[in-house]
Amino acid sequence: MTGKQSAEFPNMAQRAVMQYLRLDDWKVAARLPIPAGELMLSRIRNYGWIEFQGEKHHTAIKLTQPGLKAMRSAI
Repeated sequence: MTGKQSAEFPNMAQRAVMQYLRLDDWKVAARLPIPAGELMLSRIRNYGWIEFQGEKHHTAIKLTQPGLKAMRSAI
């Protein structure tokens, strides 16, 4: 392993956010009970694992089907 982040397998922090998101449809990003910074959320979005809706403090996010598949992948 080279230590590079793969778009195929989420790390533990990303997996925790995605597990929380799978419980519901849309969640307000500012109210996540898991520490998730803007950089981490944008990376997960770039991988296609989550969708964004809204702007600034009213941004909502939800898990996509590819995100569900990635979350269920082996570690």
